[in-house]
Amino acid sequence: MSEHSLSTQVSQEILRKIRSGEIEGDTLITEAMICETSGLSRTPVREALIGLRANGVLEKVPNKGYRVKQMDEKAKNDIYIVLAYLDALAARLAINKMTEEDYLKMSELIDLIDISIKYRNFANYQEQQEAFHSVYIERSGNEALKHSLDQIKESVPRYTYFSNDEDRLFAICASTNNEHREILQLLRDHKTEEVTQYLIYTHWQTKYEDAI
Repeated sequence: MSEHSLSTQVSQEILRKIRSGEIEGDTLITEAMICETSGLSRTPVREALIGLRANGVLEKVPNKGYRVKQMDEKAKNDIYIVLAYLDALAARLAINKMTEEDYLKMSELIDLIDISIKYRNFANYQEQQEAFHSVYIERSGNEALKHSLDQIKESVPRYTYFSNDEDRLFAICASTNNEHREILQLLRDHKTEEVTQYLIYTHWQTKYEDAI
């Protein structure tokens, strides 16, 4: 595997840990720490950390390492708005191309999310809800759109809800998964305008300001 591929792998793992709460806002992130947990050499780790800093995910702590860069409320809401419209566009482009296999995969992911919520496995929840949206994003067939979504998601520490209060967090996750059910039904019914409006004004609408 190339050094670039390794650094991408490290970046994705750091982002996963940030989004799952394994790496918190005040956690000091060092090259040595990442090398130890990943088993990789310093070169791809350093490249990953520099890249995450350039994307605005991390900030440098002089002579110590890095930490998650805090975004203000407006910046977070701005990201949600852009994601909402791009995600809705993906659904519009995909809706007449969806297959029964796509619907089945999305339905299975909804069930898996329910299991993750039941057992309070937030890391799995994150991966599964991402996979749910990826079904129709991939089916859209628009590479420029997919690239734009990937770039935005890689430029923010977290774009889904998170709370240290587990009861509240998983209640939010359950509510969000019910929205996934509605999105799937609208796609199945080929309701283009309705799914567009639902994604923009319901699913991606910020409902819990302190949890974004």
